[in-house]
Amino acid sequence: MKKFRLWKFSFLKWVTSGAVFIFSALLFPSISHAPKKDSFSIVAVGDVMMDGNAFSFIRKKGADYPFDSTRTIIRSADIAFANLEAPFTSSGNVFKKKFVFKVPPKYAGGLVRAGFDVLSLANNHILDYGERGLLSTLNTLDSLGIAHCGAGRNRKEAERESILKRDGWRIGFLAYSLTYPDGFWATSKRYGTAYPELKELKKSINSLRKKVDVVVVSFHWGSELMTHPKPYQRFYAHRAIDWGADLVLGHHPHVLQGLEIYNSRLIAYSLSNFVFGSYSSKVRESMILKIRFDRNGSFMAKVIPISVFNLKVQFQPRLLRGDAGEKVIRTLNTISKDLNQGKKIIGESGLIIKD
Repeated sequence: MKKFRLWKFSFLKWVTSGAVFIFSALLFPSISHAPKKDSFSIVAVGDVMMDGNAFSFIRKKGADYPFDSTRTIIRSADIAFANLEAPFTSSGNVFKKKFVFKVPPKYAGGLVRAGFDVLSLANNHILDYGERGLLSTLNTLDSLGIAHCGAGRNRKEAERESILKRDGWRIGFLAYSLTYPDGFWATSKRYGTAYPELKELKKSINSLRKKVDVVVVSFHWGSELMTHPKPYQRFYAHRAIDWGADLVLGHHPHVLQGLEIYNSRLIAYSLSNFVFGSYSSKVRESMILKIRFDRNGSFMAKVIPISVFNLKVQFQPRLLRGDAGEKVIRTLNTISKDLNQGKKIIGESGLIIKD
């Protein structure tokens, strides 16, 4: 009889708790399911490399200094993305090549306070200080809560996606490097960056497509200072979209390359530099790209022109307004025409025209 009473009590407790849960879910639906916003936004910028000539400014003025003029725009988006072009490390085995960079990990907090949420590590400098430099970077970003993709302890880890959640949305990022040295490319037994083998690229995009609302694919590619994408860049960008990407972002040339609308999706072949420790007189203008996606899978996008001419802005990108900003938009329209059947795709205000 005692066992029966215990069973009866347990059953009633289970029913009662279930009823309370159902009642609570009906009365407070936001408790069980976060509402999905009608839209969400991404801000994307170019290369971030805080070493070189930039480092003396950062050491003197602090890690927030490079982002002081653009922080409001970066933080205005639900997600902010950049390409991290130098490892956060204090030591490591230096890779033998002309230019190598590193930044002490204590300066990584500037990226957090600027508003960045996710970084591509797939590039030709993230392994400048070897495995120790890469592992230090991964640990530093993880400790700060910054997501990353494109490099890891082996190929599987380097190819792993990064998924961010915002207000009911799930946004997935993949990043790949096609730039030399090829000794940077990860293998099943060696740390490094993700190289986009077509079969694996298709598989990764297809798999990610099933998990998220929006797929973003980043490529490090092209030739430095070249304003037009090479045929292989267009090939990879088109395949990525054919296989399920909603947005393709490119880095490495240090200058702007054209924008393309392909199958109603946006490709930015090169976002140029953002914070980059060089005084090059050949790199003067860049952009911040802001994209908003809606529930129907459609997007709106805007080009925000900036100056990255460090002889003037001293490693703190500045907004370009008026004639200077309009000049950047005209230049982008010129180099984008051949990619869009001769059509002008950017309005005077920077809004991208899809039709």
